[in-house]
Amino acid sequence: MIEITFKDFYDYNYRHDVFFELYVMKNSLEEALYVGISSKNIWERWFGWNGHIMAGPKHMTGESPVGQKIVDHLPESWNWKIQLWTLDDCKNFCAEKLNPRGKYDIQWLEPMMIQKLRPSLNVIYNLNPGVDRQPKSAREKQREAELDRAFREIFDEKKRGKK
Repeated sequence: MIEITFKDFYDYNYRHDVFFELYVMKNSLEEALYVGISSKNIWERWFGWNGHIMAGPKHMTGESPVGQKIVDHLPESWNWKIQLWTLDDCKNFCAEKLNPRGKYDIQWLEPMMIQKLRPSLNVIYNLNPGVDRQPKSAREKQREAELDRAFREIFDEKKRGKK
């Protein structure tokens, strides 16, 4: 397992001779935000087709909850950490729950990793999610205010019998 800054990950500044299959994204408080897997290339899972973040020459857009969280916290989130895990790293981390003679792939181990790390943004397999204590960014506060306003407009009108 290696741990690097999100900026180093984005710039592809890490070992390419190792096949990493699972990633753990952490905020500045070292809290696990998201655990995910890729059967091909983790960088492509983040920035390729249908990835977490769509990146252009002058902008970035979050396309998933974890991608949105990172984009909302730029430029500070460049210093957040992402861990890249190999299959063997995951097996070692989950060893106490595994049959030593068993054969495991990353799809089988991902739920165990999510249950052990309790990331706040994973929904599936996460029976007891952690809490994201990262202070809200100005972008997050603005989006929440816009959503609250839209919600009130829709449901206050229904209460008054309009529409």
